[in-house]
Amino acid sequence: MSTQRNPSFYCQACRMQVQLVHHGEHKYQQQDGTSKDYVFGHCARCNRVGLVEYEHETDGAAAEPRQLWPSVLRPIDFELPPRVMESYQETLRCEAAGAWMATAVMARRTLEVVVREFAPDHERFLDGLRALYTKGLISEELCRWGEELRFLGDVGVLPTDPKASHQDAKEALEFLGALLETLYHLREKFRRMQARRQRGRLAADAPERPS
Repeated sequence: MSTQRNPSFYCQACRMQVQLVHHGEHKYQQQDGTSKDYVFGHCARCNRVGLVEYEHETDGAAAEPRQLWPSVLRPIDFELPPRVMESYQETLRCEAAGAWMATAVMARRTLEVVVREFAPDHERFLDGLRALYTKGLISEELCRWGEELRFLGDVGVLPTDPKASHQDAKEALEFLGALLETLYHLREKFRRMQARRQRGRLAADAPERPS
């Protein structure tokens, strides 16, 4: 049995990444020499149950924990266009299944769908991201973040295509989530705030009507 671990997991009740307080652990040895550790516990904030999995390679190296319960399909608090939503949810399903290659492929597909929404002249997501930055739709930091994930442009379904690791898939999903929130949530919130403040200024500047 390994030393006690308190990994983080996404609590849907708290709607945030929290610590899983350790209650128990089970080790499962597979026939191919790899093993898996299952860590059971509860959310440090609200006491909801959680279960995560560590998968070990034959050399003993352990991957980062993968959340099994509750579902890691993260809730989306803002509206997405139907094609974007469909592709993004499929990406999250691949992540939940631990299919890292499929997660990376679907993350790239979602990025390409998003790019074509805002920069239809660009098919490659990297070119599209640069166009979004030039248009002022995303920050320089977000554009550079995407450029660090250029490996996604090479990940494919052919046996000769480069493979994507768990870490690759995780980083691609983190970037994708930040991009979607920026384009479809934060920009809309900013527009609503601008419109509200503009209405307030117009009301304050309007001459009083005689009684």
